Amino acid sequence: MTASPSVYLVTGAANGIGKAISSLLLQKGHQVALLDKDTKALENTLKNWPQYFQKNLSCWSVDLCNQQAMNQIIEQIESQIAPIKCLAHAAGILRLSPLLDMQCDDFHSVMTLHVNASFNLLQKVGQAMASRNHGAMVIVGSNAASTPRKNMGAYCASKAALHMLTKCFALELSEFGVRCNIVSPGSTRTLMQTQMWQQNFQEEQTIGGDLSQFRLGIPLQKIAEPMDIAQAVYFLLSDQSGHITMHDLRVDGGATLDQR
Repeated sequence: MTASPSVYLVTGAANGIGKAISSLLLQKGHQVALLDKDTKALENTLKNWPQYFQKNLSCWSVDLCNQQAMNQIIEQIESQIAPIKCLAHAAGILRLSPLLDMQCDDFHSVMTLHVNASFNLLQKVGQAMASRNHGAMVIVGSNAASTPRKNMGAYCASKAALHMLTKCFALELSEFGVRCNIVSPGSTRTLMQTQMWQQNFQEEQTIGGDLSQFRLGIPLQKIAEPMDIAQAVYFLLSDQSGHITMHDLRVDGGATLDQR
């Protein structure tokens, strides 16, 4: 019996973890819809992927904070391609600043994407999944959601809110057979990570930690690669995790000693 066509939706798909998730899904032969605000990055990603990926993907340039545009794209995917079976929500931004000095616009931009836009996305996709009594979502959070960081207050606060938002959606969607889980990366080799590095604080110092900044090191003695996170996301989207929901899977090499 041939399986019904379905699509995996990935946000933040042009770079970093979102790109790795998309690549892994395409390698596994799934139909994937890629969403990202960065049109040029999406185009560059497509150029560097194998030709055989092309038949199984569609790309959409959209600002997730634009609720109307995002809703229209989700409706188009559902009506023109296939029902959304799984969502991997990896879109994110970082604004570095001490909270005492931070501009309100920067704080609001982080909260708007990680909380407001995520609410709209999970609601819209969740409604479609609930109507079919099937589906799975994985939201890429952060180990910073439960660990205070200097100069990262907006990011930490927004990810903490995103984690609880996801768990509440998971609770409400569970009666419809829809699972919602979180993957919480630590330091991962992405543009977001390298923008935090300075002349005297780069990969080696990240691994070793910095007590002056109240940062533990990484016990596994390495930075995560985006594919490390993508593999964890794929597991939670797959039927192998069919009885797991509301879970926060920490993938940080032990950096937070798995404290929640």
